[in-house]
Amino acid sequence: MQPTTYIIHKMVKGEDLNHHGTLYAGRSAEWFVEAGFIAAASLTDPKNIVCLKIHSMTFTRPIQPGSIVRYEGTIV
Repeated sequence: MQPTTYIIHKMVKGEDLNHHGTLYAGRSAEWFVEAGFIAAASLTDPKNIVCLKIHSMTFTRPIQPGSIVRYEGTIV
């Protein structure tokens, strides 16, 4: 059986930026959790879902305003 993947895209806007003018890590974490929530909601009632922990997020380059960011939530 293939894992089911849910993909969301977000456009980086002015309200998503930090003091450097790039994507704020907290906003990225919010979108990361949203992707996981959407994936988990495909299996159970959303009112039974809670985010317990984000183990790791690594940022390798700054994300500029106007960029489109892709997040994938996969059921494994």
